[in-house]
Amino acid sequence: MGTKQIVTVMFFFLSVIMALLCHHQSEAQAPIPTPGDCFSSIKKVKGCADAVKAATKGHLLRLVKDCCHVINDLADDCFPIIFPGKPYIAALVKHACS
Repeated sequence: MGTKQIVTVMFFFLSVIMALLCHHQSEAQAPIPTPGDCFSSIKKVKGCADAVKAATKGHLLRLVKDCCHVINDLADDCFPIIFPGKPYIAALVKHACS
C-alpha cells in the first residue's frame, strides 16, 4: 500500500470518527422538569394534591382514577421531586395507580 493510499484511508477513518462525535453531541436531551412542571398537572385534578400528600404518609386510598392518570403521565424525573427522599413511596404510588 502506497503512502497516498494510507493517507486516504486515515483521512476516511478520521472523517467517520468526527462525524460520529459531532452527531452524538448534537442529540438533544429532554429537559429536566422543574417542581412547578411536576406539580402543575397534579393541582389541576381536584383532590389530587391532597391525595399525593397523603401518599407520602402511606395512605394510598385517596388516589382516585383521575389522579392516577396524572401520576402515570408524569415524567420519571418528577417522582424524586414529588417524593423527595422516599423512593419507596413513589414505587408504591406507581403500583397503586397501575
